[in-house]
Amino acid sequence: MKITHIEAIHLRLPKVVEAADGTQDCLIVRVHTDAGITGLGEVVSCSYVAKAVIEAPRSAPFRHGLSAIVTGMDALDFDTIHNAMIEGVSWYGPGGVARQAMSGIDMALWDIWGKAEGKAVRKLLREDAADTVPAYASVLWPKRPELVQESASAFLAQGYQSVKYGWAPMGPDADLDEALVAAAREALGPDVNLMVDAGRAWNAETALKRVARFEKYNVFWLEEPLHPFDVQGYCELSTQSSIPIAGGEAMTLVSEYANLLHNGKLHFVQPDLGRVGGITGGLAIEKLAKETGARAVPHAFGTGVLLAASAQWAAASEQPLTEYTRAPSPLAQKLAQHEMTFRNGALHLTDQPGLGVDLDEDVVAEFRVKK
Repeated sequence: MKITHIEAIHLRLPKVVEAADGTQDCLIVRVHTDAGITGLGEVVSCSYVAKAVIEAPRSAPFRHGLSAIVTGMDALDFDTIHNAMIEGVSWYGPGGVARQAMSGIDMALWDIWGKAEGKAVRKLLREDAADTVPAYASVLWPKRPELVQESASAFLAQGYQSVKYGWAPMGPDADLDEALVAAAREALGPDVNLMVDAGRAWNAETALKRVARFEKYNVFWLEEPLHPFDVQGYCELSTQSSIPIAGGEAMTLVSEYANLLHNGKLHFVQPDLGRVGGITGGLAIEKLAKETGARAVPHAFGTGVLLAASAQWAAASEQPLTEYTRAPSPLAQKLAQHEMTFRNGALHLTDQPGLGVDLDEDVVAEFRVKK
């Protein structure tokens, strides 16, 4: 089964604001084969740049576009494809945007493999993979603590057992930071897991002071309090914090995760399958997490394509859990068509082959960026 064509489908809302919401703009990859089977993947990156990485023509050695590299190759020969992509981009990769763009292709190839075998991707990963995956609601902090109640009440009504709030206005004001966390805990009640995403706001010393103020609110984890590559800071923080520390969403290479896990001592590691080389990259990072005693939980603040891949990957892990973005963007909530259902705090998966997801072509037509 040969790869015949790769589409890089760039979608963007008419108005994009400068906020930590990647669902305003996305890049979906669709891989076509000569068997008529197609696969979908998602790239989490600067979509304009990643699209160019995929669509660039062949050039001098080691600087080709990904589509030109893999077209004509066996869609199920994962090792050969990965090696070819890594070699073909080695003058501008293999990390960063190059690895992020590879991620969408890898995800799509797993989708194709599952469809060819008539199996859900999680069954390719582990025959006894779970059929339900606990999922935490993930949203940005509102501007003021008194506004937390509205979203928290909605999450409780929908049956969420875990909720994460993140990014601005958290960061510069310790009193406001504590007020936000206190408001979330009060609104959610004592029994719902509360995750806090600090959005890379502090150094280790400041983060430890925030931990001292947050610990009475029973925070499940404190996410990305430091710059993502501050490994020494993470070591200091993780070994002293009374709250488990999570991070890693911004990295792309397995070697970067090895350093973060072995030397940064994280309790939770959060690979984004749209950045780390897809499901294949996620598997390598999960193996590292087991070696260091960390728990791997996918970062998945994107469209339903990323959600489907993350849920399938998480379902094959020993402790399934996935992020479930509740951002209101139509790209997050309407682009992907799937039969997963959410109830009682978990995503209930189907046995549809592959990732079990398709695109709503009306949404594609409405938001596709014209060349």
